[in-house]
Amino acid sequence: MQTIQIDNAELESFISSQYGNDKNSLVSDFVKFVKTELVINDIKKGFNEIEQFQNGESELINARAFLNELKSEH
Repeated sequence: MQTIQIDNAELESFISSQYGNDKNSLVSDFVKFVKTELVINDIKKGFNEIEQFQNGESELINARAFLNELKSEH
């Protein structure tokens, strides 16, 4: 369990006006945000790997092994 302390009046005001006492929606939206960031990081990682391949810094792996690796991460 993580606790987040927000020490920013603008953010606190937005959260209060957007969610009021609805903590479930706030947590749900935060979870969506974190999951989106995870996907974005995976995409960035993929682009970095493509760039490494194009620069001759890495080799391609078997597509089936690659897909299995992606499935195992999530």
